[in-house]
Amino acid sequence: MEIGRFEAETTLPKLEFECALEAADFHKEWVRCSMLANYVAGYTAYQFVRREWAENLISTVANDFLEAVIRLSPDGDTLTMHCTQYAESLLLEVSHSLRPEMAQAYRAFLTDVCTQGADALYFQLLTAAERLQPAFNQLGLVMLVHDFGARLAARLEDAGAVVTRVFIPTKDLSA
Repeated sequence: MEIGRFEAETTLPKLEFECALEAADFHKEWVRCSMLANYVAGYTAYQFVRREWAENLISTVANDFLEAVIRLSPDGDTLTMHCTQYAESLLLEVSHSLRPEMAQAYRAFLTDVCTQGADALYFQLLTAAERLQPAFNQLGLVMLVHDFGARLAARLEDAGAVVTRVFIPTKDLSA
């Protein structure tokens, strides 16, 4: 089942790398999310005129994205993160599993974001007295769409495997 636009980029990548991540390592040492996000940002932002600003923005987006998919993943899962930079966008794609108790909530959340838009959901999550259960950084994911113009997409398999993507437009980083 695909949620959101899962099309391939038509231009050649400027940069591409992939890494394997053990979910249990991140669950034990949560700071690893920000360390990996900072690495991705530092590695991809070097080419922008406003490098420091681009690095901060990319790090914020990568961190919120990683926190969500890692929180959704069971301890024994190995996640694969693929980072591809194109002329107009940065694509972060993570292949992961879902904790069984999270699958339905994640599917419903992504459907809401991709079909209804982020504005109403962002305001709802921002003003909620309690966090949605099960929690997996819903506010962070909606913020990516609302504040940074990112696009989310996911392909969910029956066996619990998921590929989640976040597309970040980079045209504003080049100014």
